Amino acid sequence: MPDPGNPILKASADIGFSKERPLVRNLDISINQGEIFGIVGRSGIGKTTMIRTIAGLIPPISGKISFDGNPVSSAPRGSIGLIPQRLGLVNHQSVGYNVLMGALPRANLIQTIFSLPSRGMRDATREAIRSVGLSEKSLDPVNRLSGGEQRRVAIARAMVQSPKLLLADECLGELDADTAKEIINLLREISQSLGVAIIIVDHNPARANTFCDSMFELKGNRLLPLRDGDLPLQTSLPQIEGPII
Repeated sequence: MPDPGNPILKASADIGFSKERPLVRNLDISINQGEIFGIVGRSGIGKTTMIRTIAGLIPPISGKISFDGNPVSSAPRGSIGLIPQRLGLVNHQSVGYNVLMGALPRANLIQTIFSLPSRGMRDATREAIRSVGLSEKSLDPVNRLSGGEQRRVAIARAMVQSPKLLLADECLGELDADTAKEIINLLREISQSLGVAIIIVDHNPARANTFCDSMFELKGNRLLPLRDGDLPLQTSLPQIEGPII
């Protein structure tokens, strides 16, 4: 369960590329350890830019974003995991190779330059692959995996860093219902067992409402809280239950 005494992320900022026309105005959020924070909104409205700004990849137009009590720009390498909408996997390389790439932010310069992973990095890679249920496919090239399996690889690549905050941009897109359920259960287990805060962007508010602790919609240029009465009728979908994998 989310721990309200430990906010991991606080943001009070305008986001975008133009001071005169911000994509998100007066963003004001606080996210706790172990919380799953859902964001919905139409395509092209600025959700990805907001996620990348929260990750520290794009500076806010004004205001501040703090991570673990410090400016997000100074967050330790690997403490924020990002699963981009386009997964960015190296398709001709193996599952193990792709997940190992996630460990590099914590590697020293020599290890990075010469691709010499430490024993600890290799062990963390194997554990991350095991945790997403892909141990038997660790040597398989990514381009032979299903869409759901590729998303598991992207999650493992992010989790091998042991992040405190995980940002998932449309990682449930184009998945069938059963595969989406598997990924949702995996994300929920990560938040509950490891206390990782998760911000997930989803195009389906009904689905997001079944597993997110709080829901927001980016509408116009404001991030607004969504309540049950604001959601479409499909929110009568059953709660997701069952095993993680």
